[in-house]
Amino acid sequence: MVRVRTSLGGLIGEESDGVRIFRGVPFAAPPLGPARFRPAGPPAAWDVDRDAREFARAAPQPMGQYGAAPVAVDEDCLYLNIHAPAQPGPHPVLVWVHGGGYTGGASFEGVYDGSGFARRGVVVVTLAYRLGVLGLLHLRHLLGDEYAASSANALLDVVQGLRWVREHIGAFGGDPRRVTLGGVSAGAKLTANLLALPAARGLFRRAIVQSGGAQTLRSVPEAEQATGDVLAALGITPDRAAELIEVPVADLLDAQAEAIGRGTARFVFRPVVDPAGPLPVAPLRAIRGDVPILLGSNQDEEQMFVVTEGTAAREPVPADLANLRRPDALADLVRTYAELYPELNGRSRRIRLLTAESYGIPTVRLAEAQLAAGGTAYMYRFRWAPRAHPQRLGSPHAIDIPFVFGTLDTPLGRWLTGGVPPAAQELSDRIQQAWAAFVRGGPPVADGLPEWPRYDPIERHTMLLDVPATVVGDPDREERRVWDHAM
Repeated sequence: MVRVRTSLGGLIGEESDGVRIFRGVPFAAPPLGPARFRPAGPPAAWDVDRDAREFARAAPQPMGQYGAAPVAVDEDCLYLNIHAPAQPGPHPVLVWVHGGGYTGGASFEGVYDGSGFARRGVVVVTLAYRLGVLGLLHLRHLLGDEYAASSANALLDVVQGLRWVREHIGAFGGDPRRVTLGGVSAGAKLTANLLALPAARGLFRRAIVQSGGAQTLRSVPEAEQATGDVLAALGITPDRAAELIEVPVADLLDAQAEAIGRGTARFVFRPVVDPAGPLPVAPLRAIRGDVPILLGSNQDEEQMFVVTEGTAAREPVPADLANLRRPDALADLVRTYAELYPELNGRSRRIRLLTAESYGIPTVRLAEAQLAAGGTAYMYRFRWAPRAHPQRLGSPHAIDIPFVFGTLDTPLGRWLTGGVPPAAQELSDRIQQAWAAFVRGGPPVADGLPEWPRYDPIERHTMLLDVPATVVGDPDREERRVWDHAM
């Protein structure tokens, strides 16, 4: 047992193998009752030492989606977890935002265990944020400016977590002047959005964006349509929208599912670009370039959804791709992919095209915006794949997570790698060392990795994370150029 004193009150955690662990620490006031759909304020202080040895509940979400095990949920969900070195600091800090398609996931999933980083001298903070309708439902047009932030509460929850870190992480040996914000999937997209969010300015110095980008957004008209679908599912007319504040969470989740079923896009609930809201300008137009970024994607991202959602055999490529600028671009893309990859069957080309549309090209666009603003970026492509896997995963979405956190020996890690072969552990050690070096304030260097050049618009140097790792210039150049007029 270990005790830490913060300005809010005492916390009782535990120490294991040189790592101090604190779970279920409140970083915001509970967003309950009238506070539902509004930005969360700071947490209240407490008089008696708070037991921080158990995780809090996850944000409300559908059970078992994305193949995840059911978790206990509660609207009172804005808590964080800390893994800190036992030795005195100050240590650099990594604040991590979990993935889950904006509607699922939890900060305490075993694959995000920060002990490995803590043993490398990095304090890791994993935090929750409101999901789906509770974190991203657009209500300004129905309930007025008091709810102008309702479509960005997921973002503002992370901002509140960063404010908590700035004020209190010193008590855990963390350095509030050296904070890196990172995330994967939806967490990566939220991280990318916070690069441009006015409220987040100055709260973090570096960013890690794994399988994200900054383009998965909604316009105000699209958001209003999604809100209308939720109200219709609940039988509430727009003039009675205030009743949403009292609707039971289970009913909200049912309405969310119905709205997603009616929607025409893959992600119905996501941050909204609203001139009157917290995210007034599309992030790619507002990124300042003052925060160095480490970013990348996986070679076969879409294969994960083929396996978990059964989307493999559906043909043709869906016409509702979220990031296309021109409605007529899809036919050109399908035809060009057939010309570029005649050796692939239709299913494999579909996976490759959707991987580029959802992850690869948005990652490139984020790097390009960063460079245009005068900033620094380091680009990677994760390419390691298990030699033998019953579902022929390749390098799918989420495979990078246990490599980064050194959590290969978890259920997800073992499933993704086919049993943690030695090559996987070797690559994980190198990746975690490189990520820790970046969080400390330098380039992502590691024993066994070649020198990692900065990304630039001409050479486009990219680290191919594999065994062995290599650096190449502009991988899949012809494929990238296909998207120049489509996205």
